[in-house]
Amino acid sequence: MMPRMSIFALCVAAVLLANGSAAGQKAPAHENPHKVLKWSCEKCHVATSFRDIRFDHGETGFDLTGSHAEVSCLDCHSVENFSKVEANCATCHQDVHRGRFGITCERCHDERGWTVFDTERIHEATDFPIQGPHLLVDCEACHPSMPTADLRQAWRQCFDCHEPDYLSASDPDHKATGFSTVCQSCHEMTAWRPGIMADHDQFFPIYSGTHNNKWDSCSNCHVVPGNYQAFECITCHEHRQGEMDARHLGIPGYSYSSPACYQCHPTGEAGDFGEHDALFFPIYSGAHAGRWNDCSVCHVNPSSRKDFTCVSCHEHDQAQMDDKHLGKVPDYTFDSAACYQCHPNGQADEDGR
Repeated sequence: MMPRMSIFALCVAAVLLANGSAAGQKAPAHENPHKVLKWSCEKCHVATSFRDIRFDHGETGFDLTGSHAEVSCLDCHSVENFSKVEANCATCHQDVHRGRFGITCERCHDERGWTVFDTERIHEATDFPIQGPHLLVDCEACHPSMPTADLRQAWRQCFDCHEPDYLSASDPDHKATGFSTVCQSCHEMTAWRPGIMADHDQFFPIYSGTHNNKWDSCSNCHVVPGNYQAFECITCHEHRQGEMDARHLGIPGYSYSSPACYQCHPTGEAGDFGEHDALFFPIYSGAHAGRWNDCSVCHVNPSSRKDFTCVSCHEHDQAQMDDKHLGKVPDYTFDSAACYQCHPNGQADEDGR
């Protein structure tokens, strides 16, 4: 069996036979263009043509992917010494940023191409992370004269880009109302609507409680354009005046009007009557706080809120109460009005006489 010969040995033998070298003639030698090379010829070349290069570049520790896969060897390497090559991008690529960002192009770019980059990831390393619709905005919109300009000198304030939005806003009219041009004080990056007026809850809770997510525009409540001190409750809620009149009979100051609603329901809760503690009886503090869920718990007469009962709610037994009070409390009777006379704050051990 003949010993195995390399493909190049076979090629040389074929050339010698074709030129009559078997008769003692020598074939002309080809000068090797690679002065320094650690691999044998067949590592890159095949017998069909020396120009047909087949080399696994991954063996060098630098995979050719993306756009690099189409690059000619000599675009990066010297033919005389293939090991003489730089790993940084600037040795092959012209720096359009004029050195303003150093030589680490891979911070923003990769082998897919110069125009493909992860804007969100890049901005995470800056003081202006971008979210929502900003991810779809062309870089030039915020970075004028890109790419040759210094990208760090960008428009940083929302108003720089969104002045037309500010001037055209009508609900509410930002300019006429004197809204701040610091857009982020009311808006988030994800969307203009809904606006976030964080201090509104100190006047009336619209981001918490029963009104959270129950509105989509300022005009839902502020029906007078340009006047945000004016508001309406009864146009939004499914209230009928006849029902409200019957429910509020006997309540001082009641009227079927939004300012009156706000006086008794400053947090928008159905059972809220903020002045009840000071004017009548503590239901938001003391022993009765959290012990009721509707006015009718105490005011059992739907025709008058002046009527109230204590004995129907508490677990009182008249015989026990009589035994506890008769002979000890003058004018005692098992009656809610009498209870209130001695216990005006709802405390068991108080004596209001």
